[in-house]
Amino acid sequence: MYNIHMKKLMLIVFFVFISIHTVLGGESYLKKVYINDTEFILKETKGLGIISGSIYILGGSVEDPTGKKGLTNLTTKLLLKGSKNYDSYSINKFFEDSGGFISSVTTEEYSIIEFSLKVEDFGKAVEIINDILKNPVFDKEKLKIEIENTKAQIKAKKESGISYAVEKLREVAFKGTPYETSPLGKEEDLDSITTDDIKSRWSELYNSSRFVISIVGDIPLKEMEESLKKLKIENKREYKPTLIDISVKNSDCMVFKREGAQSTILLMFNAPKVSKDDYFKFKVFNSILGDGFTSKLFQELREKKGYAYAVGSFYSPKPSFGYMVSYIGTAPEKTEDALKDMKNVIDNFDKEVTEEDLKIAKEKIVGTFLMNHQTRLKQANYLGMFEAIGLGYEYDEKFPQIINSITLNDVIEVYKKYIPAASTCVIVKP
Repeated sequence: MYNIHMKKLMLIVFFVFISIHTVLGGESYLKKVYINDTEFILKETKGLGIISGSIYILGGSVEDPTGKKGLTNLTTKLLLKGSKNYDSYSINKFFEDSGGFISSVTTEEYSIIEFSLKVEDFGKAVEIINDILKNPVFDKEKLKIEIENTKAQIKAKKESGISYAVEKLREVAFKGTPYETSPLGKEEDLDSITTDDIKSRWSELYNSSRFVISIVGDIPLKEMEESLKKLKIENKREYKPTLIDISVKNSDCMVFKREGAQSTILLMFNAPKVSKDDYFKFKVFNSILGDGFTSKLFQELREKKGYAYAVGSFYSPKPSFGYMVSYIGTAPEKTEDALKDMKNVIDNFDKEVTEEDLKIAKEKIVGTFLMNHQTRLKQANYLGMFEAIGLGYEYDEKFPQIINSITLNDVIEVYKKYIPAASTCVIVKP
């Protein structure tokens, strides 16, 4: 019965994707070009007159200096708060009046500026973005506001049991490295960050060799290229990413106290870095183990044992290392039993995994991937991401075939290669 329902679900996903792709995306043309020494990935679609873009700026929070954690995040936030020719209100009004938006986010490895709007406004959008990048006005008062907003975000994370636990796991597993702190930074560092610090950081980031820009929209590629000639990132210096080799070490569980009604347990394991081999196999392994209602952890710990408020796992690949975290939230009195049983599911994975598990996981990964491509912005995100992490934008097209080619032996192989080696454990409980 379950297989019949799963097949029906995947058929629905497939036909929804086809209909969306036909109506909103249509046939597309794709190429990589260099305009004014900056790398662009351009995709032409046929549809309702929408265009979206993702501007990847390589070098994220891992480059923040000691005592200035949070600097890169504040820099990219302030970029959108005003430039020489456009104030914050004008920038947001233009994109919103065009039915779209512009926003930024910073990760450990890169920052992203995302935008979406109507095709007829694309030329003006490029003009505004060029002024934002070339002539930012880093206002002192707006910096104060962004510092307070960031502090509020950091405090909000402490209110969530899983978020608080993840931050504690960072501190334990990545102690002494730039990954010890989230891209939001440290509260105690934020007040020390000045507009001079912001200007200095932007002078480092404003370098065409750091930029990967992906544009997807309903406009001929030639017209797209012509408009993008207005975007001139003038500095071109050699950029070498910060590569940090970290491995998970075996440790006893570290317990942290926090007010609340539940315990949160996290187990961290080694995992593949971004690569053309183990990366894809491990994504399938993680899906089988802890992604969604069909996963091993969910079925065993929530459905059978009834431990969990939340349960699962996530895989975080980096340029020079990777890690996987399995997690469970449960009642405090069930903490020890839940930890024991979570370890048991993971320790016996290679003995329990089946071809049916593999089939379901691959359908789930590919189905989600296709559904995520229903908007131009998501298409731009994926193209830029695959290029920025070093795999190449072509992997956006290859991804479904690669996932579908993975065998049960591949999954067991990466499990044995990475998971039994070591684990780091954090428990947060009342």
